[in-house]
Amino acid sequence: MYDVIIVGTGFGGITTSALLAKKGYRTLTLEAANELGGCAGKFERQSFRFQAGATLGMGFEEGGIFSQLFHELDMSVPPVHSLHTVMDVHFSERTIRYYQQKERWFEEIALQFPKDSGAIVRFFEEMFSLADALLSFIYKRPMIPPKTMKHIFEVIQKADRKLLSATPFLFQSIAKRLQHYGIRDETFIAFLNGQLVDSVQTTIEHCPALLGAVALSIFHRGAFYVEGGLATVVHALAQRYKQLGGELRMREKVISIRKERHWLVTTNRKQTYEAKHVVFNGSVHSIFAILDDSIKRSFSIREEKEKKRPAWGAFTIYMGVDDDFQTDSLYHQFIIDKTKPMSEGNQFLLSTSAPFDRQMAPLGKRSITISTHTDPLRWWDRDAYDKKKNVLAKHILKHVHETFPLTNIHVQLIGTPVTFARFTHRAFGKVGGYIPNGPFSLLSTHTPQTNVEGLWLCGDTVFPGAGSLSCALSGWIVADAIAMVK
Repeated sequence: MYDVIIVGTGFGGITTSALLAKKGYRTLTLEAANELGGCAGKFERQSFRFQAGATLGMGFEEGGIFSQLFHELDMSVPPVHSLHTVMDVHFSERTIRYYQQKERWFEEIALQFPKDSGAIVRFFEEMFSLADALLSFIYKRPMIPPKTMKHIFEVIQKADRKLLSATPFLFQSIAKRLQHYGIRDETFIAFLNGQLVDSVQTTIEHCPALLGAVALSIFHRGAFYVEGGLATVVHALAQRYKQLGGELRMREKVISIRKERHWLVTTNRKQTYEAKHVVFNGSVHSIFAILDDSIKRSFSIREEKEKKRPAWGAFTIYMGVDDDFQTDSLYHQFIIDKTKPMSEGNQFLLSTSAPFDRQMAPLGKRSITISTHTDPLRWWDRDAYDKKKNVLAKHILKHVHETFPLTNIHVQLIGTPVTFARFTHRAFGKVGGYIPNGPFSLLSTHTPQTNVEGLWLCGDTVFPGAGSLSCALSGWIVADAIAMVK
């Protein structure tokens, strides 16, 4: 019998696995796919490596989450390169260069928005201050929302004056803060909407101020290019996990989780494993398909309610091309029409491999991942599927070619929510966590500890939310909590 079974090898799951193995727990980690990492995974075609979803590295700065995690696990950080330019944001009439260094970014603000630059700088300074207050608390890995008196006591212990100073902003939106500073510039608001949709899945009107503050400050703490893609980080953690004695089984999909005296986890290979704890690393809306009915009846999270909570899907284009890029920026965001929603190809992110990265592409060539937010439910009409796919791809590539006239495309593949459902086993291909629906959405966050003893959650649909850093943090919170169980 195992102490802990971990289902899934996304950042949350592999973090939990490695930390528990280091603590001496007997662990088994099960991955349904051929590749590690889920939405942070990779695949290869014709000498090109493609990043399935997430592309930009964060948390490798001194004191950052991944720096802390690798130190905790006695590991060396994989090769990463700090980005002077985070990304170029392309509008029809101009391009804004988003710099990592705060002072250089403020110079760009003065150049791009001379009329409102003072107010915009004050807005960002407020965001940085709020983020400092919140992250100093979150990095202590509290169990939020607290489930027990013990959790409440721990939260009180970990809170400090910085956090208390942020409480007046708890129920405000980013839009409210912009209104406070009198900022109405259409292009700047579109810029913010593009950044927020990519990081926290929503725009200024519905984004809680505290959540938005973290999203708008995180690149200025550290933005990195990771050689070989973010999957390199996952693979390094998995290798360390196995060195520490953990068991990892690939292509073994969990089809049932039930509880008798202990937890019983059954896979598609007709194997049943027993454990004291089960950690599910996946979206909450995906767990109901494998939970036994007796567990679902006592589970505080209700399946029908979760089905109705809005979440995005991803439409992706993967390309292997000749290195024709006349720019030093590796990341490019396109916003086509500032007045339209930041989805369905109106806003998309293009990530290119570095010209020196031989893991990603042969010499003289680049690997590209393009992604846009899409309604995941619109992709399940089989008769209209190919037409929708081709129309959206054509629309996106038209705008790409206007900026980067790529002359020789060696590989071109398209992914939709159907693709993500197939390869990452996420219900309806929903990715990126839930969409916040206003300042009060923070109150509906799921905690990593469930009401069912021994069942834990990590990943983008529980606190602290979406993104590689948040998912790793959720896994760390779970590892801490399991270690505290007597």
